[in-house]
Amino acid sequence: MIAKTNSASVLGIDAHPVDVEVDVSIGLSTFNIVGLPDGTIKESRDRVTAAVTNSGFNFPVRRIVVNLAPAALRKIGSGFDLPIALALLGALRYFPEQVLEKVMVVGELSLDGAIRPIRGILPVAVAARDHGFEQLILPKANEAEAAVVEEVHRVPVSTLDEVVRYLQGQQEIHRLPIISAGFLRKGRSSAKISRTSMDRSMSKGRLK
Repeated sequence: MIAKTNSASVLGIDAHPVDVEVDVSIGLSTFNIVGLPDGTIKESRDRVTAAVTNSGFNFPVRRIVVNLAPAALRKIGSGFDLPIALALLGALRYFPEQVLEKVMVVGELSLDGAIRPIRGILPVAVAARDHGFEQLILPKANEAEAAVVEEVHRVPVSTLDEVVRYLQGQQEIHRLPIISAGFLRKGRSSAKISRTSMDRSMSKGRLK
């Protein structure tokens, strides 16, 4: 049984799309991750195993191979936990495989299935937009930063169980209101004006 999710590896200031493929087959119970993963991703095996089990899903006692493609691209960070877990659950047919075709997924997993924020969510959101992904499943704690990229439908989530119920069509996910880039620029300008006015007032106070 094979299933795939889409994620991204942040290298410098850019994020590069990564295919996360999971094969579950009959054989000696093993869990291997290939495709140039860093140490944090290699540790995903333990986090994913615990998160899947503690979220109430059956973890297969089978041979599991995770392939991160393209193989030559370095994969960095704990943000691969959630896409690996979803690809695994997709291979086990917990939800239709096609629901993740145009979706990018990032997120770190706690052992109890809670989803932690990751670093570099803004370049991930930009990569999702530039490569034609329709949705971005991301940690709820990262949503405000990702909201700057308006063209991607954000799906902010807090637990692994919540994501699976969303993919099964059993739960709606509510987003924060969109924060436009224009609003952010206006906010920065207002802050700069306020700071300038404050500096002038302090200068006048010193002269007195």
